[in-house]
Amino acid sequence: EADVIITNPPFSLFREFLNWIIEGDKKFLIIANQNCVTYKEVFPLIKENKIWLGRGFSSGNAYFKVPDEYKDNFVEGVYNPKTDLVKFRNLIWLTNLEHGRRHQPMILAEMADLVKHNKHKVARENLYKKYDNYDAIEVPFTDLIPEDYEGVMGVPITFLDRYCPEQFEIVGCANHGKDNKYDLFAPKINGKLIFKRILIRHRR
Repeated sequence: EADVIITNPPFSLFREFLNWIIEGDKKFLIIANQNCVTYKEVFPLIKENKIWLGRGFSSGNAYFKVPDEYKDNFVEGVYNPKTDLVKFRNLIWLTNLEHGRRHQPMILAEMADLVKHNKHKVARENLYKKYDNYDAIEVPFTDLIPEDYEGVMGVPITFLDRYCPEQFEIVGCANHGKDNKYDLFAPKINGKLIFKRILIRHRR
């Protein structure tokens, strides 16, 4: 009966829970694992701009209070006795509530400049290679998305935290090539499998 649902659902029931609130046509803001964006129940909704990421946790890290009897279950470095908080990684907010950051375009540079001033430990000759099995280039880091490339680009799933629907079109995803109708191929370069990617291109 709620107008807006804001919660941290059990990850084991996440798919069922999301389907339930989507069918109920509810406004929502929920915590989810970052990898859920490629689920067959989730990615089509993102591609069709029915849901998107909220203002994310810094670097995907979230801190929670837990009952005292659970604190001994966490390895050293996860539970911090000084703050009395437990650290969880790779978490996102998933929502259908509008927010300003969603429409802020990324500031980009031309491919030649990104290659020349690449701050990542990627050899220049290994940047922007084409996949073996799809006509798209591999972009290993979100800050290496070129402004002047007109084709399809495979970018990390963390791109969705900065995705502006007026700037980019989501073409599909590349994971296993069979997860959902938009999972177009299993990304490989020189026969080596690459981690799952979101496929995008500029809107022009």
